[in-house]
Amino acid sequence: MIVGAGGYGRLALDVLIAGGLESKVLGFYDDSHAILPPKVRGVPILGDVAMLKSMLSIEGAHVVVAITDAGTRLKVANSIRALGGSFFCASHPLSYVSEAAVVGDGSVLAAGAVVHPDAAVGSHSFIGPGAVIDRDAEVGAGAWISAGAVVGSGARVGAKVVLGINSSVERKATVPSEAVIEANGSVKR
Repeated sequence: MIVGAGGYGRLALDVLIAGGLESKVLGFYDDSHAILPPKVRGVPILGDVAMLKSMLSIEGAHVVVAITDAGTRLKVANSIRALGGSFFCASHPLSYVSEAAVVGDGSVLAAGAVVHPDAAVGSHSFIGPGAVIDRDAEVGAGAWISAGAVVGSGARVGAKVVLGINSSVERKATVPSEAVIEANGSVKR
């Protein structure tokens, strides 16, 4: 199941299709389902988040919460987790995650995303196309690492941080939770 049928939801679907999981995607849930088309790339929009929660009370499902706003994404994910929903990491086959790295459940890695050895990415994060999480770096839950952004070795990026397109966090620098770094911005040590 994918929660959110907007741009991020379509991207998550694309990652799942590229990974050969198209037949496993049962549908979308989106609170705006009444004004959306009945299908996205042939995948049905089944209802709102309350309907998903009702379904989860009867049977389990694997879920990706694809809502752009980190606060909302984490709130919805936590409510689904409380009902027994489980999450998985959706990684595009053209992304790379070192066997010595950890990526939290519910995260989405776009084509070209790289997570180097001994790096850690929190649950429900997005690692965009061409983004790099270097060795020994930590990225908090719900972070949004945009296309081309780089988190340097040993850097610490807090929960719900947004790194804009082509931004960078230098080696061993720290970004506090909920910070927004603009496109092409840089955080120095």
